[in-house]
Amino acid sequence: MKEKVFLGILLSFFLTGASFAGKPLVLNLQDSIERALNYNLDVQIARIKVEKAKLELKKEKASFKPQANISAYPLQWKGEYSFLEYSPQAGFNASFSTLWGMNATLSVTQQKGEDDKIEGTLSFTITQKILPTPKLASPYLSLRKFLLNLDKEKIASEEEIEDIKLVVVTSFYKILKQQKEYELKKLFFEKAKENLSIVKDKLKRKMASKLDLMDAQIELIKAQEELYQAESGLSQSMIDFKELLGIKPDEEVVLEDKSSIEDHFLKIKLEDAIKKALENNRQINQQKLTIKMRRFDLLTSKSEVSPSLNLLAGYNYNKQEQKEEEYRIGMYVEIPLLDGGRGETETQIAQKELEKEKLNLEKLKQKISGEIRENFYELKRLEKRLLFLKLSQEKQKEALNIAKKMFSQGALTSQEVREREVSLKQAEIDYLSALGDYEIVKAKLLKSIGEGI
Repeated sequence: MKEKVFLGILLSFFLTGASFAGKPLVLNLQDSIERALNYNLDVQIARIKVEKAKLELKKEKASFKPQANISAYPLQWKGEYSFLEYSPQAGFNASFSTLWGMNATLSVTQQKGEDDKIEGTLSFTITQKILPTPKLASPYLSLRKFLLNLDKEKIASEEEIEDIKLVVVTSFYKILKQQKEYELKKLFFEKAKENLSIVKDKLKRKMASKLDLMDAQIELIKAQEELYQAESGLSQSMIDFKELLGIKPDEEVVLEDKSSIEDHFLKIKLEDAIKKALENNRQINQQKLTIKMRRFDLLTSKSEVSPSLNLLAGYNYNKQEQKEEEYRIGMYVEIPLLDGGRGETETQIAQKELEKEKLNLEKLKQKISGEIRENFYELKRLEKRLLFLKLSQEKQKEALNIAKKMFSQGALTSQEVREREVSLKQAEIDYLSALGDYEIVKAKLLKSIGEGI
């Protein structure tokens, strides 16, 4: 009676402890991708790069906002070595530039003059570039390049995120396949143990030799080693997968794929896929931005060697013993003279760079189109293979159920049932392997098209 009470308390304690144990984290493929987007370190770094590019652009835009500063010398003595006179001074400077080649500057200074009178000057000047057209002004080109750089960083970030998604897809189906392989190796191990027991029994009845026993023992050792290797590989893959998704190493994770085979199939025409890729592919769009940047480089080189016509307007005021005012308005020309041919050579280099990037764009379009065709036809091949393997898996499952019924009726041995279990497990592995291949190729195709995985 005491033993029963003790066992009851022990069982109650175990069940209570189990109820407080954390439930495993169950993830399907979409859950895994979403978790990687939220917690993967590479994804976070990619997003920070975009934020940094935004700040760089903001810093560049600050150049086109009013700038002002105040300077003061409240403690200042000026004069000869033998006689220093107290001479405070204050000043105010402001400037403003626009993208279209206009610069405005304002300067105001005040200082103590003779007989303790306050003297001051005021100067206001505006210059406006007229020819070449204002948009060729260097500040404009510089800002445009920063805008393009931000766009490139956004595309690069999206591309890196899609690469992470592809790694998640690959790892997800690799683990599912390894789990089935582990189960298969476990079946082989159980089969080897059962076979060793049968050989031992036969040896007692002198129906087997010691050599048969040794072969059975070697087979068991080999099956145990293969089981260990499968378990070790699965464990390492799961550790890598958790790290990829930002999951703690000690957290239990269960992966599942309950979707039907039709849910996996990608319905798209080859012509539509290529057309979308030429419009949305990230590498192509990055190359288009590179071409725009090379165009701006060419414009900058041309503007530096081209004559320019400028408008000037100014006002000066001096407050001294005799107040002086001066107004200025006019036009002036800047003409580059001799630079040893440097400017012309830089323009030619910029032109060649532009031509090279245009050719790279055409080359990239051909490459992407080829990749899409290759992946598209591979998908079609894998679709047919998946349908065949799915049918084979269902038939193997049906055969195993029949074998179990026949075993219960004494018509089959346990070894024959085990063979059916092995066949089913191998069919599941083959199907998961093909499904993983299909999902990886599908992800690559979607990535080439420019759509999200």
